[in-house]
Amino acid sequence: MTAQTSILAQIKKFDTIIIHRHQRPDPDAFGSQFGLAELIKTSFPNKHVYVVGKMKPSAEWMGEMDEIADEIYHNALVIVTDTANSPRVDDQRWNLGETVIKIDHHPNEEPYGDYNWVVEEASSSSALIFSFYQEFKDELKLSDAGASFLYNGIVGDTGRFLFSTNSKTMAVVSELMKFDFDWFKINQMMDTISLQAARMSGYVFENMQMNELGLNYIVLKREVIDSFELGDFGTAFVVPLLGKINSVKAWIVFEEQDEGFYRVRLRSRNTIINGVAARHGGGGHQFASGALANDEQEIETIVAEVNDVLKKEQG
Repeated sequence: MTAQTSILAQIKKFDTIIIHRHQRPDPDAFGSQFGLAELIKTSFPNKHVYVVGKMKPSAEWMGEMDEIADEIYHNALVIVTDTANSPRVDDQRWNLGETVIKIDHHPNEEPYGDYNWVVEEASSSSALIFSFYQEFKDELKLSDAGASFLYNGIVGDTGRFLFSTNSKTMAVVSELMKFDFDWFKINQMMDTISLQAARMSGYVFENMQMNELGLNYIVLKREVIDSFELGDFGTAFVVPLLGKINSVKAWIVFEEQDEGFYRVRLRSRNTIINGVAARHGGGGHQFASGALANDEQEIETIVAEVNDVLKKEQG
């Protein structure tokens, strides 16, 4: 019995299904979570399906999160999408369910849950959800709204098809575009920023630090971020900026959090950097990972470690 067959059997078995995803959600986290919920609701309208976690104001156009009591988890199936490690699951009540399923495309360093379906070569968790629908098309129904969520997740996690894109990815997108939703609007929303974000982009280009190895990075202090009054827009738009320079091979954004530590976003063109992330409380894809830095000293350590990786790569 394949993992997918076991997952479908569990979905059929339970009347209550609660879907989680990771903290600080990106489009694929929302897309796979909402898309799977819509797939289950449309296929099995008598089931009680909930999506939980904190909602980002900038993502409210996608839908609303559910606020549920602890007792709802009793005799419930919990499905966690797009989350490699259990500490990153948004809303730690996920383990209160009777059965837990993990669906993900990140390296499976922690196979938590009773059932695991992890495909590292998949472009996104949203693409996995669509392949699940395709595999059991005779039993499942996907609505136009469900297709739009999955499309959004794929566009987001591939950087509008700049990364993790191959013929399989585009075949999925081709099928999704046969549904009735405004994919052009989604593309536009992914490619626009606010005026405040545009002004901060100028700051980033002026203050980035780039070396001869091809590493480009910036440290964003909390007071700098707050000075641009980004509102609900967030700082995710900063990440691709550093990689736009043609001589850059790897780039890092260090973003100070309210608590004083730094969120670390590591990216590269084709240099494997997730080992660095793993040594600093994070992980992720080979070329796109996240980590944490407790202070400026750890920032210097991370920069030095990425420099070492680039040196070894260049021989």
